[in-house]
Amino acid sequence: MKYLFPFAFAALVMLTGCQNAPEPDSTADADVEETTTTQPQTLADAAAETPAKAHAGAAAEEPAKPEVLDDKGGEVEVGAIKLTAPAGWGRKAASSGFVTAEYVLPRAQGDEADGRLTLSSAGGSVDANVDRWRTQFAPKPTKEDTKKIQVEGLEITTVDFSGDFNDSRGMMGPSVLRKNYRMIAAIIPAGDQAIFVKAYGPQATMEAQAAKFQEFVKTARKK
Repeated sequence: MKYLFPFAFAALVMLTGCQNAPEPDSTADADVEETTTTQPQTLADAAAETPAKAHAGAAAEEPAKPEVLDDKGGEVEVGAIKLTAPAGWGRKAASSGFVTAEYVLPRAQGDEADGRLTLSSAGGSVDANVDRWRTQFAPKPTKEDTKKIQVEGLEITTVDFSGDFNDSRGMMGPSVLRKNYRMIAAIIPAGDQAIFVKAYGPQATMEAQAAKFQEFVKTARKK
């Protein structure tokens, strides 16, 4: 009998310990699932999220500002000259401190890029600046044409170059070779400065925009 008492006492201790043991944490599996489930793929799934999580997701995925500010056209001023841009050209924030105004020229069907038009001002002779544009084609333009036109008492020099274009955004920016590109540009005299109107892009795009470019240049007026 004296040998049965220790065993009975041990059994009683084990039974008491099981009754007082804490229940399993029901949130443990939920935490694992939360960290391994993928983000919602539909608007309906997103709406089912908790308000706090939905708010955090909205802040993290804030839409980027559109590149084009407007495409209504209208007057633009560069130095002592003002011009009137046609509707359909997308005005955007200038991508360089050397550029006063910049436009996106909508690409033609089949082209992989839009055209780009910039307006800026600087010194230097007309010939020197035309030569500078010419050297942007490697090793030289396959086609080129330079002429002078009279617009409201202004003698404007226009150029039309085609070939493989070294596209460099800024003086220290990297250069990217663009195959089969075309540049249409104009130099407008404005006192001791010159106004540069420079457009370039894929051939089909520039062909589609050539007439609008010529009309744009012909709107040049002294302020």
